Formats: sequence, structure tokens, C-alpha cells
Amino acid sequence: MGRRRKGRKIEKRVKPKLPTVFECPNCGHRSVYVEMNKKEGFAIVSCGSCGLTAQVKIYEISEPVDAYGDFVDKYYAGEINVESSETESEDEET
Repeated sequence: MGRRRKGRKIEKRVKPKLPTVFECPNCGHRSVYVEMNKKEGFAIVSCGSCGLTAQVKIYEISEPVDAYGDFVDKYYAGEINVESSETESEDEET
């Protein structure tokens, strides 16, 4: 009598997922969200912590990661102006 053959274990590969929340280059908090508008051809990238906001051009195949990359490039190139909030200026006066 023969033995029953053992089946091979099937290893499932976990497909890495792209992030949806990113780190802000201005304040360092992990609070940057990307709103994609593919029909209009732009994405709004904004930080929920410091209020840094920019509009970035995207293409039909672009993902939020691509828009965030363009946002960071524009920030370090000096194309995005950092506006201080009113609460910070009031704190400095007192």
C-alpha cells in the first residue's frame, strides 16, 4: 500500500499597497492627503496639520503617489509658498 502524497504548501504573495496618507515636507507630520480629479487633469495636495496646499497637474494614469511626488518636488524647488497661519502670528505678538 502506498502513502498519500503530501501537497505542496501554497505561499501567497502579499501585493504591496500604495500609501494614501503622506508625510508633509513642511511640518513633518503624516497628514498630507491627495484629492484626484482625473477628468479636469489636476490633483489637490493638502496637509491637514500645517495647511500647506498646492494644485498639481496629473495624467489619466497618475496615482496619488505621483501627485505627492510632484508636490514635494515643487516644494523643494520653491514653487509653493508657505503661508503662516493666523494663530501662529497672534501667538508671536503676545
